[in-house]
Amino acid sequence: MSTFIPLCVPFERRSEAAAGGASFDQIEKCWLCPADSLLQVLPFVPYRYRPDRKPPFIRPWMVPQALWGRNLRALLEPDDWKHIRKDCYARAGSRCRVCGRRGPQWPVEADEGWAYDDKTRVQTLKGVIALCPDCHAVRHWGRTIATGKHDEALAWMEEVNGWTRAQALECGNLAMEEWHQRSRFDDWRCDISWVERHYGVKATARGAALAIERNRDFVAQARAQFGDVNSAPKGSGYLQHLINER
Repeated sequence: MSTFIPLCVPFERRSEAAAGGASFDQIEKCWLCPADSLLQVLPFVPYRYRPDRKPPFIRPWMVPQALWGRNLRALLEPDDWKHIRKDCYARAGSRCRVCGRRGPQWPVEADEGWAYDDKTRVQTLKGVIALCPDCHAVRHWGRTIATGKHDEALAWMEEVNGWTRAQALECGNLAMEEWHQRSRFDDWRCDISWVERHYGVKATARGAALAIERNRDFVAQARAQFGDVNSAPKGSGYLQHLINER
């Protein structure tokens, strides 16, 4: 019996999915394709199932402390951000681009993909993609740790990437170590020119001020909960320390 894979099909491209051999499941409310026919619908296949990709399909991406709060939600006009995130959902057919699933309360969430240049200390926006809440929790590793849900996120990393617990722990620890290194500097800059190129919008003065205010609030909250971040266990001991504390 064939295994069927959920696809991320935008409404306006459903004819392409059908022509590639996919069919719409009325019960699941999802386009499905046999696992042996994915090459015919490759643009719609979640990363987890693409034959041209290798794990990790999802892993933590932690924002340096100096950039906390400096995101599109804060920087842009509310209507501009609403348009971008809804377009993100539509481009993915309201399915997670990593695993193809939907969340139980809301289908997907918009996640900003950033690249970091450690020499120039510039954070550059590369795009916005739709993620289910479980995949989003892995990406937002710091928030997941702060809310005590790291065990669930580790288990999800194992499942999606086909990893052992040791591999997931190593990945989480490396993310924390990288974050500690980047958070030593307070002169990081944020480049969101991607949204101007793709949507013709820019950060506002109000948004820049709001981002600064949110950064202060987030840093204060983190210090109240965890103390000085530089005193926390780093590297391979960090996650084990959290697990032992539970």
